[in-house]
Amino acid sequence: MAHMVQSGHIGGAFSRDISKGGMCAWRLPPDERCASIARSLVRGAAAPLGLERGIVEDVVLAASELVTNALNHALRAWADIAPMPPVPSELWMWARTTPKPQLVVSVFDACRSSQPTIAPKDVLDDHGKGLSIVDLLADSWGVHPSRSWAGDGVRGKAVWCAFALPHPWPHRPLTSPPTATAGHLASSLRSRGLNVVEGYGRRVSVVSVLAEAGRELNVWIEPTHLSYNAGATRVRRPIADLYDAGEDIVRWSEADAITETRRR
Repeated sequence: MAHMVQSGHIGGAFSRDISKGGMCAWRLPPDERCASIARSLVRGAAAPLGLERGIVEDVVLAASELVTNALNHALRAWADIAPMPPVPSELWMWARTTPKPQLVVSVFDACRSSQPTIAPKDVLDDHGKGLSIVDLLADSWGVHPSRSWAGDGVRGKAVWCAFALPHPWPHRPLTSPPTATAGHLASSLRSRGLNVVEGYGRRVSVVSVLAEAGRELNVWIEPTHLSYNAGATRVRRPIADLYDAGEDIVRWSEADAITETRRR
């Protein structure tokens, strides 16, 4: 069985209700059961979102392919290089409004030495075929360095894909007291092994992330949005994007770990 390792909420929303700013993260069994379990979990989480049936099935198939790819390549590569049992893969889901309303499905694994590809070496080579299917189904997909949601700070990578959500999204604007949002973001990042300091104010709160080599990122949080500088770019995201922004912050903190890939 899969194990729910993290769920989140914004402004009192039920933790698993993605339509209200929630997110889900499950730790999957490190064996052939993972794909069927992932399909069931994704179908259940996507059901309340008002997606057309065909889109739901595309999301389910893409998630299954990502999970299978992690089992066949990342977990088995881990077994070849580490004397300890493999770290189970994780399945994550949330919604975002930036750059456009999308449902994001990610699969995390702890093997950065195995990188995904969509170019099989020959027609009999299964490596890359799963991601070729994801490339056909999803609006966009990519891979970046990340950390586990399981509370142990394990480093690895996230392979993600995104699908269009119906407009308008979210169905109503989300707001949250800055102190509550800052506390939740800081707690989430800290549980993933990041060095975090927060400051609370009634109108504006701030979460500071301290990375290696003296790098620092300050996240300014207001009732309707959060903002931060990603390199030379000023990023401003609605509160509905809290979990996607949090993943972007983790990616920033791990930026030197692996080469990122993004399609479309």
